[in-house]
Amino acid sequence: MTAMLLLGAALGALLFALIWLLVPRRTSPLVGLGRYDAHLRAAHQPRVSTAPLDPGAGSWRTQLGARVVAELARHGITYRSLQHDLAVTGTRFDVLMGRKVLAAVSGFLLSLLLVGWWQYAAPPAASLQLPAGAPLLLAAIVAVILFVAPDVDVRKLARRRREEFTDDLAVFLELVSLEMAGYAAAETALPQAARRGGTWSMLLIRETLVHARLAGDDPWLALAALGERIGVPELRELGSLIKNVSDDGAQVRRTLSARAASLRRKRLAAEEGHAATRNQSMRLAQLLIAVGFMVFVGYPAFAVIRL
Repeated sequence: MTAMLLLGAALGALLFALIWLLVPRRTSPLVGLGRYDAHLRAAHQPRVSTAPLDPGAGSWRTQLGARVVAELARHGITYRSLQHDLAVTGTRFDVLMGRKVLAAVSGFLLSLLLVGWWQYAAPPAASLQLPAGAPLLLAAIVAVILFVAPDVDVRKLARRRREEFTDDLAVFLELVSLEMAGYAAAETALPQAARRGGTWSMLLIRETLVHARLAGDDPWLALAALGERIGVPELRELGSLIKNVSDDGAQVRRTLSARAASLRRKRLAAEEGHAATRNQSMRLAQLLIAVGFMVFVGYPAFAVIRL
């Protein structure tokens, strides 16, 4: 009995640790992006600051993730799409990789222990009749699932953040166009338009423009680099397009207005598609309710029929 209690406590502790690893702590979009941006700057200028950039950035879990990332990079595996998603969510790649590896190892050990006990040490009435290598195979499957599971939350959050950024980008471009219509140059209109909003997208654009001005870089190229880093093709293409027509202020203003209108139409089409999908789901639910009601009403009549 004592052994069973100890085994149950060990399994509960491992399961709690696994859930703790798989569920990341939520931070605000601006804080996360600021940490990721600081991490990028520290990578190019390591002497500027030695303070940890993320909670637990100096932990053994993050160090393990950094070693895994270095080993993957040595073999040419970069996870570029995942890194774009991490950039827009404000999560570091080594932090996520450390969580993925620990979740996979914990899931492997937990499932191997549980299935092995269930097959070999459980009472005969409750034991499993599986082949000899089944616990190891099931543990490997669970480890693979838990290794991939954190990516699902990251990609889902990144998709929502990109939708928010695209909405704010359309507003920002329209504001820049209005500022330029008031005889303001593009270099002046960009930061003035970015000051109009307080969302995390506007603050990120404002920070990018400030750093570009301090570094003496072209603001449009800085915005294009931002679009490349966070995986927003609309911003990346806009920076390259405006750079080609930057000598003509009227052409720049028309291009910005047209791109803002295009983003709004694209967003409206996406919302109409989501609404149509939800409408179809509601119709299916109504159909199932109607079928259930007919079965409920007609069952007594069918039950008394004698064949």
